[in-house]
Amino acid sequence: MAHPSRPDTVYVLPLTADVDRTPVDHRYRVYRSDDAGASWQPCSTGLPEGPVYATVLRDAMTASEAGLFFGTRDGEVHCSRDDGETWSTVARHLPDVLTVRAAVL
Repeated sequence: MAHPSRPDTVYVLPLTADVDRTPVDHRYRVYRSDDAGASWQPCSTGLPEGPVYATVLRDAMTASEAGLFFGTRDGEVHCSRDDGETWSTVARHLPDVLTVRAAVL
């Protein structure tokens, strides 16, 4: 997913494999690249330490001027307002989060 105003900044939350749709090492980690994918930095401060087993679907992660957000299949939504440096849980106990969108109004 691309940053809304910096095209060389992209984010990814990797999963183990097609047959194991859980986060790598059962930990939520968002990786950020500021150089269009040439190098990557893990960004996980504030995310659950794990183990976690819920997947994050492609449409359940978004970047907007409001921040970075991702939702999980176990009903949590996590947010970073500082480009992934720190994260907080903003919702729990929701149904499966299939899509996340955010905007500044």
